[in-house]
Amino acid sequence: MILSAPSWALDIKTVRFGSHGDKERVVIELSAPTKFRAFVLENPNRVIVDMDSFQWKVGNMTRPNGTLVKDVRFGELGAGKGRVVIETLAPVIIRSAFPIEKSNGQADRIVIDFAKTTTETMKEATSQSLGTLTAPESPTPVAKSAKSSDEKSKSSPSRKLIIIDPGHGGQDPGALGVNGVYEKTIVLAVGLELKRQLEASGYTVEMTRSTDVFIPLGQRVKFARKKKGDLFISLHADSIGRSNVTGASVYTLSDKASDKETEKLAERENKSDLIAGIDLSKQEDDVADILIDLAARDTMNQSRYLAKTVITTLDDKEIKILDKKYRSAGFAVLKAMDIPSILVEMGYLTNRGEVEKLSNSSYRKQIATALKASIDRYFQRK
Repeated sequence: MILSAPSWALDIKTVRFGSHGDKERVVIELSAPTKFRAFVLENPNRVIVDMDSFQWKVGNMTRPNGTLVKDVRFGELGAGKGRVVIETLAPVIIRSAFPIEKSNGQADRIVIDFAKTTTETMKEATSQSLGTLTAPESPTPVAKSAKSSDEKSKSSPSRKLIIIDPGHGGQDPGALGVNGVYEKTIVLAVGLELKRQLEASGYTVEMTRSTDVFIPLGQRVKFARKKKGDLFISLHADSIGRSNVTGASVYTLSDKASDKETEKLAERENKSDLIAGIDLSKQEDDVADILIDLAARDTMNQSRYLAKTVITTLDDKEIKILDKKYRSAGFAVLKAMDIPSILVEMGYLTNRGEVEKLSNSSYRKQIATALKASIDRYFQRK
Protein backbone atom coordinates (compact mmCIF):
# COMPACT_ATOMS: atom_id res chain seq x y z
CA MET A 1 0.00 0.00 0.00
CA ILE A 2 1.33 3.46 -0.88
CA LEU A 3 0.97 6.01 1.92
CA SER A 4 0.84 9.73 1.21
CA ALA A 5 3.46 11.89 2.91
CA PRO A 6 3.10 15.49 4.04
CA SER A 7 4.81 18.29 2.14
CA TRP A 8 8.41 18.88 3.23
CA ALA A 9 11.41 20.69 1.78
CA LEU A 10 12.69 17.39 0.34
CA ASP A 11 11.00 15.70 -2.63
CA ILE A 12 11.68 12.25 -4.04
CA LYS A 13 11.32 12.88 -7.77
CA THR A 14 12.09 9.50 -9.37
CA VAL A 15 13.17 6.00 -8.40
CA ARG A 16 15.03 4.01 -11.05
CA PHE A 17 16.15 0.39 -11.07
CA GLY A 18 18.79 -1.32 -13.16
CA SER A 19 20.80 -4.54 -13.43
CA HIS A 20 24.60 -4.45 -13.43
CA GLY A 21 26.05 -7.93 -13.77
CA ASP A 22 25.96 -9.64 -10.39
CA LYS A 23 24.16 -6.77 -8.64
CA GLU A 24 21.11 -4.52 -8.97
CA ARG A 25 21.05 -0.75 -8.52
CA VAL A 26 18.39 1.62 -7.27
CA VAL A 27 18.80 5.36 -7.87
CA ILE A 28 16.65 7.70 -5.79
CA GLU A 29 16.54 11.17 -7.35
CA LEU A 30 16.02 14.03 -4.88
CA SER A 31 15.19 17.72 -4.94
CA ALA A 32 17.96 18.43 -2.40
CA PRO A 33 20.77 16.56 -0.60
CA THR A 34 19.87 14.60 2.53
CA LYS A 35 21.61 12.50 5.12
CA PHE A 36 20.57 8.86 4.84
CA ARG A 37 21.27 5.32 5.94
CA ALA A 38 20.56 2.06 4.12
CA PHE A 39 20.28 -1.43 5.59
CA VAL A 40 18.53 -4.75 5.05
CA LEU A 41 15.85 -6.57 7.03
CA GLU A 42 14.39 -10.06 6.69
CA ASN A 43 10.88 -11.55 7.02
CA PRO A 44 10.04 -10.10 4.54
CA ASN A 45 13.30 -9.48 2.73
CA ARG A 46 13.76 -5.77 2.09
CA VAL A 47 16.18 -2.89 1.66
CA ILE A 48 15.41 0.07 3.93
CA VAL A 49 16.45 3.65 3.14
CA ASP A 50 15.91 6.24 5.90
CA MET A 51 16.35 9.96 5.18
CA ASP A 52 14.88 13.36 6.00
CA SER A 53 11.08 13.56 5.68
CA PHE A 54 10.05 13.88 2.06
CA GLN A 55 7.15 14.32 -0.33
CA TRP A 56 6.70 11.44 -2.78
CA LYS A 57 6.51 12.79 -6.33
CA VAL A 58 7.41 9.58 -8.16
CA GLY A 59 5.40 8.57 -11.20
CA ASN A 60 5.57 5.14 -12.79
CA MET A 61 8.59 3.05 -11.86
CA THR A 62 9.95 0.67 -14.47
CA ARG A 63 11.89 -2.41 -13.39
CA PRO A 64 14.18 -4.59 -15.52
CA ASN A 65 13.18 -8.15 -16.35
CA GLY A 66 14.22 -10.65 -13.72
CA THR A 67 14.62 -8.00 -11.02
CA LEU A 68 14.71 -8.93 -7.34
CA VAL A 69 12.44 -5.96 -6.54
CA LYS A 70 8.94 -7.05 -5.50
CA ASP A 71 7.41 -3.81 -4.22
CA VAL A 72 8.26 -0.25 -3.18
CA ARG A 73 6.61 1.51 -0.25
CA PHE A 74 7.24 4.68 1.74
CA GLY A 75 6.07 6.43 4.88
CA GLU A 76 6.90 8.71 7.80
CA LEU A 77 9.01 7.64 10.78
CA GLY A 78 8.35 10.78 12.82
CA ALA A 79 10.91 13.20 14.26
CA GLY A 80 11.48 14.63 10.79
CA LYS A 81 12.51 11.32 9.18
CA GLY A 82 11.01 9.34 6.30
CA ARG A 83 11.54 5.81 5.01
CA VAL A 84 11.57 4.06 1.63
CA VAL A 85 11.09 0.28 1.68
CA ILE A 86 12.21 -1.85 -1.26
CA GLU A 87 10.83 -5.36 -0.77
CA THR A 88 12.77 -8.09 -2.57
CA LEU A 89 11.91 -11.58 -3.79
CA ALA A 90 14.99 -13.14 -2.15
CA PRO A 91 17.50 -12.38 0.62
CA VAL A 92 19.84 -9.53 -0.40
CA ILE A 93 22.91 -7.76 0.88
CA ILE A 94 23.92 -4.16 0.20
CA ARG A 95 27.17 -3.90 -1.76
CA SER A 96 27.43 -0.10 -1.57
CA ALA A 97 25.34 2.97 -0.73
CA PHE A 98 26.43 6.52 -1.47
CA PRO A 99 25.11 9.99 -2.34
CA ILE A 100 25.89 11.89 -5.54
CA GLU A 101 25.67 15.67 -5.55
CA LYS A 102 23.81 17.37 -8.37
CA SER A 103 25.95 18.29 -11.39
CA ASN A 104 25.75 18.59 -15.17
CA GLY A 105 21.98 18.87 -15.07
CA GLN A 106 21.58 15.79 -12.88
CA ALA A 107 19.72 16.05 -9.55
CA ASP A 108 20.99 14.99 -6.12
CA ARG A 109 20.81 11.22 -5.87
CA ILE A 110 21.17 8.29 -3.49
CA VAL A 111 22.61 5.19 -5.16
CA ILE A 112 22.30 1.74 -3.60
CA ASP A 113 23.76 -1.45 -5.05
CA PHE A 114 22.47 -4.77 -3.72
CA ALA A 115 22.80 -8.42 -4.66
CA LYS A 116 21.14 -11.74 -3.96
CA THR A 117 22.62 -13.67 -1.06
CA THR A 118 21.83 -16.54 1.31
CA THR A 119 19.45 -16.33 4.25
CA GLU A 120 22.36 -16.92 6.66
CA THR A 121 24.43 -14.11 5.14
CA MET A 122 21.43 -11.77 5.21
CA LYS A 123 20.99 -12.51 8.93
CA GLU A 124 24.60 -11.33 9.41
CA ALA A 125 23.89 -8.25 7.30
CA THR A 126 20.91 -7.04 9.34
CA SER A 127 23.37 -5.34 11.70
CA GLN A 128 24.95 -3.40 8.83
CA SER A 129 24.14 0.18 7.94
CA LEU A 130 25.58 2.41 5.22
CA GLY A 131 25.07 6.11 4.74
CA THR A 132 25.45 9.33 6.68
CA LEU A 133 22.33 9.58 8.84
CA THR A 134 24.12 8.95 12.14
CA ALA A 135 27.80 9.53 12.85
CA PRO A 136 28.50 10.30 16.51
CA GLU A 137 31.14 12.87 17.35
CA SER A 138 32.86 10.57 19.84
CA PRO A 139 32.84 6.87 20.74
CA THR A 140 30.04 5.75 23.00
CA PRO A 141 30.78 3.54 26.03
CA VAL A 142 29.24 0.12 25.68
CA ALA A 143 27.37 -2.35 27.80
CA LYS A 144 26.31 -1.50 31.31
CA SER A 145 28.41 -4.35 32.64
CA ALA A 146 31.64 -2.64 31.54
CA LYS A 147 33.02 -0.39 34.28
CA SER A 148 34.65 2.92 33.43
CA SER A 149 38.38 3.37 34.05
CA ASP A 150 37.55 5.65 36.99
CA GLU A 151 35.49 2.89 38.62
CA LYS A 152 38.25 0.43 37.86
CA SER A 153 40.89 2.51 39.62
CA LYS A 154 38.71 2.97 42.70
CA SER A 155 37.41 -0.58 43.11
CA SER A 156 40.20 -2.76 41.72
CA PRO A 157 43.51 -1.00 40.93
CA SER A 158 45.09 -4.18 39.55
CA ARG A 159 42.26 -4.96 37.15
CA LYS A 160 43.45 -4.50 33.55
CA LEU A 161 41.50 -2.37 31.09
CA ILE A 162 41.48 -3.60 27.50
CA ILE A 163 40.38 -1.30 24.67
CA ILE A 164 38.87 -3.24 21.76
CA ASP A 165 38.66 -1.34 18.48
CA PRO A 166 36.53 -3.02 15.77
CA GLY A 167 37.65 -1.31 12.56
CA HIS A 168 35.49 0.63 10.13
CA GLY A 169 31.72 0.95 10.75
CA GLY A 170 28.73 2.97 9.58
CA GLN A 171 29.26 4.49 6.14
CA ASP A 172 32.73 2.91 6.06
CA PRO A 173 32.08 -0.82 5.44
CA GLY A 174 35.74 -1.77 5.07
CA ALA A 175 36.53 -4.62 2.71
CA LEU A 176 33.75 -6.55 0.98
CA GLY A 177 34.05 -10.32 1.25
CA VAL A 178 33.62 -12.46 -1.85
CA ASN A 179 30.51 -13.88 -0.13
CA GLY A 180 29.02 -10.38 0.28
CA VAL A 181 29.79 -9.89 3.99
CA TYR A 182 31.36 -6.61 5.06
CA GLU A 183 34.55 -6.36 7.09
CA LYS A 184 32.86 -4.03 9.58
CA THR A 185 30.33 -6.74 10.47
CA ILE A 186 32.89 -9.48 10.99
CA VAL A 187 35.24 -7.41 13.15
CA LEU A 188 32.40 -6.13 15.34
CA ALA A 189 31.20 -9.69 15.94
CA VAL A 190 34.71 -10.80 16.97
CA GLY A 191 35.11 -7.70 19.15
CA LEU A 192 31.88 -8.38 21.03
CA GLU A 193 32.84 -12.03 21.57
CA LEU A 194 36.31 -11.04 22.79
CA LYS A 195 34.72 -8.55 25.17
CA ARG A 196 32.44 -11.26 26.55
CA GLN A 197 35.34 -13.63 27.16
CA LEU A 198 37.59 -11.00 28.72
CA GLU A 199 34.91 -9.73 31.11
CA ALA A 200 34.11 -13.31 32.14
CA SER A 201 37.77 -13.64 33.18
CA GLY A 202 37.81 -10.46 35.25
CA TYR A 203 39.14 -7.89 32.79
CA THR A 204 37.51 -4.50 32.29
CA VAL A 205 36.71 -3.82 28.64
CA GLU A 206 35.82 -0.70 26.66
CA MET A 207 35.04 -0.71 22.93
CA THR A 208 35.53 2.19 20.55
CA ARG A 209 32.30 1.06 18.94
CA SER A 210 29.78 -1.59 19.96
CA THR A 211 27.30 -0.88 17.14
CA ASP A 212 27.50 -0.12 13.43
CA VAL A 213 28.64 3.52 13.63
CA PHE A 214 31.49 5.45 12.05
CA ILE A 215 34.24 6.57 14.45
CA PRO A 216 37.13 8.67 13.03
CA LEU A 217 40.57 7.18 13.60
CA GLY A 218 41.77 10.09 15.70
CA GLN A 219 38.79 9.77 18.03
CA ARG A 220 39.51 6.07 18.53
CA VAL A 221 42.99 7.00 19.73
CA LYS A 222 41.67 9.78 21.99
CA PHE A 223 39.09 7.38 23.42
CA ALA A 224 41.77 4.84 24.35
CA ARG A 225 43.97 7.48 25.97
CA LYS A 226 41.09 9.07 27.85
CA LYS A 227 40.11 5.69 29.28
CA LYS A 228 43.77 5.01 30.17
CA GLY A 229 43.66 1.53 28.73
CA ASP A 230 46.35 -1.03 29.48
CA LEU A 231 46.17 -2.51 25.96
CA PHE A 232 44.65 -1.42 22.63
CA ILE A 233 43.57 -4.15 20.16
CA SER A 234 42.34 -3.01 16.73
CA LEU A 235 40.49 -5.69 14.74
CA HIS A 236 40.39 -5.87 10.94
CA ALA A 237 40.07 -8.33 8.04
CA ASP A 238 42.29 -7.88 5.01
CA SER A 239 41.78 -7.90 1.24
CA ILE A 240 44.26 -8.39 -1.58
CA GLY A 241 44.31 -8.82 -5.32
CA ARG A 242 45.24 -12.53 -5.07
CA SER A 243 42.39 -14.79 -3.98
CA ASN A 244 44.73 -17.63 -2.91
CA VAL A 245 46.32 -15.67 -0.02
CA THR A 246 45.12 -16.66 3.46
CA GLY A 247 46.11 -16.24 7.08
CA ALA A 248 45.99 -13.78 9.97
CA SER A 249 48.68 -11.16 10.51
CA VAL A 250 49.61 -8.72 13.28
CA TYR A 251 50.93 -5.16 12.98
CA THR A 252 52.56 -2.58 15.23
CA LEU A 253 53.26 1.12 14.75
CA SER A 254 56.40 2.28 13.01
CA ASP A 255 57.32 5.41 11.08
CA LYS A 256 58.69 3.10 8.39
CA ALA A 257 56.77 0.18 6.91
CA SER A 258 58.35 -3.26 7.19
CA ASP A 259 57.46 -4.06 3.56
CA LYS A 260 55.64 -2.60 0.55
CA GLU A 261 52.48 -4.64 1.09
CA THR A 262 52.22 -3.43 4.69
CA GLU A 263 52.76 0.15 3.56
CA LYS A 264 49.85 -0.17 1.13
CA LEU A 265 47.69 -1.72 3.87
CA ALA A 266 48.43 1.14 6.25
CA GLU A 267 47.60 3.70 3.56
CA ARG A 268 44.31 1.90 2.84
CA GLU A 269 43.30 1.71 6.51
CA ASN A 270 44.32 5.32 7.19
CA LYS A 271 42.20 6.57 4.30
CA SER A 272 39.00 5.29 5.92
CA ASP A 273 38.55 8.71 7.58
CA LEU A 274 38.20 10.30 4.14
CA ILE A 275 34.85 8.50 3.78
CA ALA A 276 33.40 10.90 6.35
CA GLY A 277 35.23 13.90 4.93
CA ILE A 278 38.06 13.98 7.48
CA ASP A 279 41.50 14.52 5.95
CA LEU A 280 43.78 12.53 8.22
CA SER A 281 46.90 13.81 6.48
CA LYS A 282 46.52 17.18 8.19
CA GLN A 283 47.17 15.48 11.53
CA GLU A 284 50.54 14.04 10.56
CA ASP A 285 52.68 16.90 11.90
CA ASP A 286 51.23 16.44 15.38
CA VAL A 287 51.71 12.69 15.15
CA ALA A 288 55.31 13.11 14.04
CA ASP A 289 56.02 15.18 17.16
CA ILE A 290 54.58 12.39 19.30
CA LEU A 291 56.70 9.76 17.59
CA ILE A 292 59.85 11.72 18.33
CA ASP A 293 59.10 11.58 22.04
CA LEU A 294 61.55 9.07 23.51
CA ALA A 295 59.10 8.22 26.24
CA ALA A 296 57.15 6.28 23.61
CA ARG A 297 59.99 3.83 23.02
CA ASP A 298 59.01 1.52 25.89
CA THR A 299 55.40 1.48 24.72
CA MET A 300 56.50 0.43 21.24
CA ASN A 301 58.63 -2.34 22.72
CA GLN A 302 55.63 -3.56 24.70
CA SER A 303 53.54 -3.46 21.52
CA ARG A 304 56.10 -5.61 19.72
CA TYR A 305 56.07 -8.13 22.55
CA LEU A 306 52.26 -8.25 22.45
CA ALA A 307 52.35 -8.75 18.67
CA LYS A 308 54.76 -11.67 19.00
CA THR A 309 52.58 -13.18 21.72
CA VAL A 310 49.45 -12.93 19.56
CA ILE A 311 51.17 -14.56 16.57
CA THR A 312 52.45 -17.44 18.70
CA THR A 313 49.08 -17.97 20.37
CA LEU A 314 47.12 -17.85 17.10
CA ASP A 315 49.46 -20.51 15.75
CA ASP A 316 49.06 -22.61 18.91
CA LYS A 317 45.27 -22.34 18.69
CA GLU A 318 45.31 -23.54 15.06
CA ILE A 319 44.35 -20.18 13.57
CA LYS A 320 46.19 -19.98 10.24
CA ILE A 321 48.70 -17.13 10.19
CA LEU A 322 50.26 -15.45 7.17
CA ASP A 323 53.75 -15.75 8.64
CA LYS A 324 55.40 -15.91 12.06
CA LYS A 325 56.66 -12.34 12.07
CA TYR A 326 54.74 -9.23 13.04
CA ARG A 327 54.84 -6.32 10.62
CA SER A 328 54.89 -2.58 11.18
CA ALA A 329 53.79 0.63 9.48
CA GLY A 330 52.30 4.04 10.23
CA PHE A 331 48.79 2.94 11.18
CA ALA A 332 46.97 6.03 12.45
CA VAL A 333 44.82 4.02 14.84
CA LEU A 334 47.89 2.72 16.71
CA LYS A 335 49.17 6.17 17.66
CA ALA A 336 48.09 6.15 21.30
CA MET A 337 51.74 6.27 22.21
CA ASP A 338 51.30 5.61 25.92
CA ILE A 339 49.29 2.38 25.40
CA PRO A 340 50.76 -0.85 23.93
CA SER A 341 48.77 -1.26 20.72
CA ILE A 342 48.46 -3.77 17.88
CA LEU A 343 46.34 -4.17 14.77
CA VAL A 344 45.15 -7.71 13.98
CA GLU A 345 44.12 -8.61 10.44
CA MET A 346 42.18 -11.82 11.07
CA GLY A 347 42.25 -13.15 7.52
CA TYR A 348 41.57 -12.34 3.89
CA LEU A 349 38.01 -11.61 2.77
CA THR A 350 39.16 -12.04 -0.83
CA ASN A 351 39.68 -15.78 -0.21
CA ARG A 352 36.44 -17.74 -0.43
CA GLY A 353 37.35 -20.34 2.20
CA GLU A 354 38.68 -17.82 4.70
CA VAL A 355 35.76 -15.39 4.45
CA GLU A 356 33.31 -18.26 4.89
CA LYS A 357 35.12 -19.22 8.10
CA LEU A 358 35.14 -15.64 9.34
CA SER A 359 31.40 -15.47 8.64
CA ASN A 360 30.89 -18.42 10.97
CA SER A 361 30.28 -17.65 14.66
CA SER A 362 32.17 -20.71 15.92
CA TYR A 363 35.33 -19.69 14.06
CA ARG A 364 35.02 -16.10 15.28
CA LYS A 365 34.75 -17.48 18.81
CA GLN A 366 37.93 -19.48 18.17
CA ILE A 367 39.76 -16.29 17.15
CA ALA A 368 38.46 -14.41 20.20
CA THR A 369 39.61 -17.26 22.45
CA ALA A 370 43.10 -17.08 20.96
CA LEU A 371 43.25 -13.30 21.41
CA LYS A 372 42.09 -13.61 25.01
CA ALA A 373 44.79 -16.24 25.66
CA SER A 374 47.35 -13.86 24.12
CA ILE A 375 46.32 -11.10 26.52
CA ASP A 376 46.58 -13.51 29.45
CA ARG A 377 50.12 -14.49 28.39
CA TYR A 378 51.12 -10.84 27.97
CA PHE A 379 50.15 -9.91 31.52
CA GLN A 380 51.54 -13.12 33.02
CA ARG A 381 54.99 -12.03 31.90
CA LYS A 382 54.69 -8.63 33.56
